[in-house]
Amino acid sequence: MNLSCLQPLSKPPNFLAPVSPTFPGSFHFLRNHPASVPNNSSRNSRCYRKTGIVRGWLFPVDPWAPNIDSQSIASQLFAVSLFPYIGFLYFITKSKSAPKLTLFGFYFLLAFVGATIPAGIYAKVNYGTSLSNVDWLHGGAESLLTITNLFIVLGLRQALRKTEDAKESTSSSIADVKQKKP
Repeated sequence: MNLSCLQPLSKPPNFLAPVSPTFPGSFHFLRNHPASVPNNSSRNSRCYRKTGIVRGWLFPVDPWAPNIDSQSIASQLFAVSLFPYIGFLYFITKSKSAPKLTLFGFYFLLAFVGATIPAGIYAKVNYGTSLSNVDWLHGGAESLLTITNLFIVLGLRQALRKTEDAKESTSSSIADVKQKKP
């Protein structure tokens, strides 16, 4: 390992330069090169450091930056996760294989999401902190999640009991038919 390329971490980069045209909007920091971007032939002779490749049009923050606010990343992931969940709801409804109470429970999760967003905004505006730090708001929002879980479990339990009852009635009717055939 060549140690002559190491720079102190507190020193800011001289400028930002694009990594490649294949990753639009992504950048890396080049040190000790104020006027030019190294090309492929000069990469071995110059020292530079790549960081933040995921920063740009796809990811709005540099995940390795020291000033990342984890709450903002969590809220972005929370918002993006709604799209796959809505797809899940569409396909489980279309398949008609889920028990009705369980399906209602999956839809009721959207009530939890709908209550959590304004509660989080209220906590941030009035208390200056995240929802998880305001107990009465957090508990109220999480109670909706508990109700959602109850709907899902009770619906699945009801479906299992129906299948067990159907198996018992089928096996008893088969036994009755065998007894009547002598």
